[in-house]
Amino acid sequence: MGWNFEFRNCRGYRYLYLVQKARTPKGPRNIRQIHVGNANRLFERLTQPPRYLKSFPFGRSAALLHAARATGLWESLLHRLPAPSARAAWLLLTQILARAERPLSREGMARWFPESSLPLLTPWAKPPSGRALRSALRELYDTGLETEKGPGITRARVRAIQEDVFRTLRARGLEPRLLLFDGTNEFVHHKTGRWTKKGKSKARRYDKNLVGLGMVTMDTIPVLSEVFPGNRNDMDTFPEVFDALQKRLEHLEVATEKLLLVVDRGVNSVENFDAILGVMHVVASLKRNEAKELFEVPLEKFRKVGEDTEGGPVLGHAARWEGFEDEWRVLVTYRRAEAAHAAAQWARAKARVLPKVEAWRRGRPNAKQKVAMAKLVDLIPREYRGIFDYGVEELFVRDGKGKEVRRFRPRCTVDPNAEADLLASFGKAAIITDVAEGELPDEELLNASVARSQIEEEFKWLKDRLVISIKPVWVWSDAAIPGHVFLCVMGLMLLRYLQWEARDLHLSVKALTEQLGKIRVAVVSRGGSPGRGGRPAWVLEEMGMEEARLASRFKLLEEVPGSA
Repeated sequence: MGWNFEFRNCRGYRYLYLVQKARTPKGPRNIRQIHVGNANRLFERLTQPPRYLKSFPFGRSAALLHAARATGLWESLLHRLPAPSARAAWLLLTQILARAERPLSREGMARWFPESSLPLLTPWAKPPSGRALRSALRELYDTGLETEKGPGITRARVRAIQEDVFRTLRARGLEPRLLLFDGTNEFVHHKTGRWTKKGKSKARRYDKNLVGLGMVTMDTIPVLSEVFPGNRNDMDTFPEVFDALQKRLEHLEVATEKLLLVVDRGVNSVENFDAILGVMHVVASLKRNEAKELFEVPLEKFRKVGEDTEGGPVLGHAARWEGFEDEWRVLVTYRRAEAAHAAAQWARAKARVLPKVEAWRRGRPNAKQKVAMAKLVDLIPREYRGIFDYGVEELFVRDGKGKEVRRFRPRCTVDPNAEADLLASFGKAAIITDVAEGELPDEELLNASVARSQIEEEFKWLKDRLVISIKPVWVWSDAAIPGHVFLCVMGLMLLRYLQWEARDLHLSVKALTEQLGKIRVAVVSRGGSPGRGGRPAWVLEEMGMEEARLASRFKLLEEVPGSA
């Protein structure tokens, strides 16, 4: 189908659009549109055809600036940073915008600034230097005082900023009901410091130091984050994160007795559950070795309680369980697809481990018992070490001189009883809560547990180089490292807020950032060259229908100078 003219009213002005339609199963639909402007703008375009001089990426930075204002982040930065705060606030926001474009160092951000659309969006802002960006980054945590361990660190500013954002989100209709907690770590290339420590790397980079991150989200939007030394696990970090969350909710006068905090199995302990239940309700998952009997329930006792994210049925069995010095309501769930995936993983593990050990047994034995055992432990996946029956055998062989010497070789078989228990547990999960079924039906309890995967998605985006990656960390001081992580989390918060604002479009974070990245502005010359009396102007480049909808939703046209 061809192009048509359409008029649209906005804030008392009438604008003309060129719209291309196409036939779809649901009837004619707009597939492309071009903003022409008002009558005066159309006259200029017809009588003085523009000459394009240069174009800039525009959509991502403009949308994030919109989100920074809408969430209260910009106002909070202005208010919470030490004076003079305007310059520092802008330098911090610049780092969020630059990091959302691609993983840049502070020097890279300084080089990126003139090539970005920020001089257009904020003509009052001076181009930053890498040194100024690093200095502003330290202001988030640095007290300006020196201690024996280095610069004095305070979390008060970042906690106050997150509290301001939390308050604004509530005012915009995001009332907390479900809070999700989880932790992760990320490897860095730094020497050991206050935050960078050796530990169990979730990226399996055991050769690198780690920085830990604990985070709480409200639905999918991060509302609290804490940075920790990388050698601390979720069990150790949770009390500190929860204490900060509790204080924040008290300041905001949130009715915590109605809140559900969903936690990972890594925080399961008597102390942690006691702390939570004194303030709010909890939803948690049990490990298989914590409640073996629950995972042995036959499928005949299960009934359908809901659907998974792909529309597949989820079966459930209600029970009671005593543990962690309390009695809990339990929902044991079963997903057929997850069971098939787990069975395939187990089959691959057996196919890899057993033939390898058999090959080692046929080869030359090890002279040292510890070496033989270490090779065996490294080979067997951690989650299956209780299923394999493995160890080291001692034997005596003759060396090249005919002397009898002691040697060692590995052995490994599958424990049939342990394997039977493992197979019975495939596809099953045990969800515990303190909330009675009358207040939280099984289907809602299932949905709360499934929602925990959302925070795992948050960590995926924070490690995705195409969204807003924490790594690589190109800062070194003890005050700058947590500041860098905080800004990345705030960048994800802004993207998640944009996703929430455009929730009817059903876009993932990656799809949202990719579509915003396609929105560009161009500087054009009207009525001759700029050097000979021509008048430069900014225009949005032609957009597809998806980009045009986002530009309209986030009011990006208002950010273009002279667009009104």
